[in-house]
Amino acid sequence: MAKKKSKTINTAPKEVKTTILKKEETMVSKVEVKNPRDSERISQIVGAIFIFLGVLLVAFGVYSFIKYSSNPELKESLVSPSVTEISTITNSSTVPISGNATGYDTVYIYVNGEKVQSVKVGTKGEFSSDITLEKEGVYEITTAGVKGFPKRYISAPSLVEKITVDKTAPVLSDIIYSKEVGTKTFTVTGTVEKDAQVIVKRGTDYYSATCDAQGNFKIASIALDSGANVFNMVLKDLAGNETTLDNEIKVTYSPDSSVNGDAVTDDSLPVAAGEFSRMKDFFLGNNLVIAFGILALMAGLTTTSVLYAKSKRE
Repeated sequence: MAKKKSKTINTAPKEVKTTILKKEETMVSKVEVKNPRDSERISQIVGAIFIFLGVLLVAFGVYSFIKYSSNPELKESLVSPSVTEISTITNSSTVPISGNATGYDTVYIYVNGEKVQSVKVGTKGEFSSDITLEKEGVYEITTAGVKGFPKRYISAPSLVEKITVDKTAPVLSDIIYSKEVGTKTFTVTGTVEKDAQVIVKRGTDYYSATCDAQGNFKIASIALDSGANVFNMVLKDLAGNETTLDNEIKVTYSPDSSVNGDAVTDDSLPVAAGEFSRMKDFFLGNNLVIAFGILALMAGLTTTSVLYAKSKRE
């Protein structure tokens, strides 16, 4: 008969089981489990700090913006910017202006007392801009320097610079010259406007003069060829406006003519051709002394005659 195998059940003693359980409890007790509420609290504190700092920055930004945007405070001790380049007269609606504003970050530009531009100052203290002046007339230009942050200070206005905008071309209002002469040259006089330039030209030959304070001009010794001569005139004012008069002057050179082209018929008196200055020179020159001498002689003769007649009566 086969022998039945007996089942062996290994059972540990109770003391061993108890020891194993105690070791497991000891290892579990050494593992520290953090409370999730602690990390949330730290996050909340850090977030609150950042929010507080953000509010401070926003408040400072608003304060700075208000202060920076408000009208700057006048500080008369500040030196005003200087304008170094600006036209005094122009025919353009756009006028360049530049200058120096060392120590400032911004320059205000005023036209007739009204602010028209705010210009940034360069690293070397320079500033430049273009201002628009649409209508003709005289404008007063001033500048002021601005600096500071967030509180802004402004200097007193600079010295007034005047700009004249003139878009009207000059007009020839009067011209006088002899149309037929017996000399190889002639003179032309006339009236345009103050300080205007008058050019008389024919081909490559040209003659010019500048009008005086009353707008009068005189161009002398203009060369002529035999026969008919035709000249053009160009008028230019200080603003840059220009007028061209084609075939305005026509002079015939005839050697048989007795007319002096430079408005003189003989060596004594100037003819009536607008030569007032030469007439004045004639009477105010040496001839004036002779005239006074003759008058004095006549007065002496008259006085002598009266005294002689009176003595005869007595």
